[in-house]
Amino acid sequence: MLNITDLHRLENENEFQYTWRLGQAKDSGLLDMDWNSIADLINKEFRNDESEYRTEAAYRKSYQQAKKYYESGVFNNLSEDEYFKELQVQKRELEKERQKLFSTKTEYSRQIRQQSRFELFYENVANELNAYDVPEFVGLNYSEQMKSYVLSIADIHAGANFITETNEYSFDEITRRFNKLFNDIVYFVKEKNITTLKVLCLGDDIQGILRLSDLQLNETSVVKATVFIAKTIAHFLNELSAYCYIDYYHCPTSNHSQTRPLGTKASEIASEDVEYVICNYIKDVLVNNNRISVHTNFGYEYIEIPIFDFKTIAMHGHTINNIDGVLKDLTYHKKTFYTTVFLAHYHAAKMGTVGEMSDTDCEVIVCPSFVGSCPYSDKLMKGAKPSCCIYGYDKKYGRTESYKIFLK
Repeated sequence: MLNITDLHRLENENEFQYTWRLGQAKDSGLLDMDWNSIADLINKEFRNDESEYRTEAAYRKSYQQAKKYYESGVFNNLSEDEYFKELQVQKRELEKERQKLFSTKTEYSRQIRQQSRFELFYENVANELNAYDVPEFVGLNYSEQMKSYVLSIADIHAGANFITETNEYSFDEITRRFNKLFNDIVYFVKEKNITTLKVLCLGDDIQGILRLSDLQLNETSVVKATVFIAKTIAHFLNELSAYCYIDYYHCPTSNHSQTRPLGTKASEIASEDVEYVICNYIKDVLVNNNRISVHTNFGYEYIEIPIFDFKTIAMHGHTINNIDGVLKDLTYHKKTFYTTVFLAHYHAAKMGTVGEMSDTDCEVIVCPSFVGSCPYSDKLMKGAKPSCCIYGYDKKYGRTESYKIFLK
């Protein structure tokens, strides 16, 4: 049976012809509608004032009378071919209406599924929110910090699960690597007598599902990967705060963390990004720890990191076409002279001097990836070891040191 809600009269079709066509469609089973509904259609097509509307009985009886004349052979001058053509026209009109209804239901179902996924997503995240206990401060002798250090963590891709010739990855491996990173950073903090460490997270914290091939890599759902990595980073920062103060900077957007709902294209709805959820989770569970300051810049693709008097800026890098020219473009665009731009996305470390100021070089720094090489990079033969970097800044000369921490 067909259910239609909007069957208009044909061009040049009068009231009697329209009534006859609807009655024939009803009798043939093509139209699933009672005479009350049919009367409403006819009234709306031929009467402007509701006070003039005719009852369903008027149309039904009129049709039944016409049907008696038709069946008695009064209208035999209408050939069977013409009658068949008329039914075909009616069938096409009804099919069009059926397709309209189907399209509406399909879109509605898609929106319901999308909304349900987001509600489940936020419920799962909310269920995991518990403020962390602040660790005891380890007794260290702190003096005025003449150098500032930035730890970069980029392209974690939590949820990815694979084994290649040079690398393997899973949730367990991510946990192991964060434990190694923690031990190495604690040693570095003690050795350099660091008072405050800047930690920069550069995005792509989850593998996500940008394309069908991601489903083959994912160990679990995007929701679970998001909660896992948010808890892992928060735990890492909380434990590290026992040894120094932490300024945590989180890049607001990246490409793998985009949800891309309803088939949208890359960055078409950039604000639909789970980096927002991850960073706010970290901020919420560390709310009682006054040794950690969480810095965000949601609504933009970058975040600024003040280092002494030097202006530095960081972004994931998925929207950058020309790495060497990005610092100049940002300077023109924001009317601010930056000395350093930190990027990720390329999964391999790279550092280039692109200019100079009166007392320091201007540099583009591409940070290495936490995940390392993967099946995709192996196809391109452009893999790199999983690692994080520490960049040391002198108060006068800017960046003067860099250290790579291998995670394998």
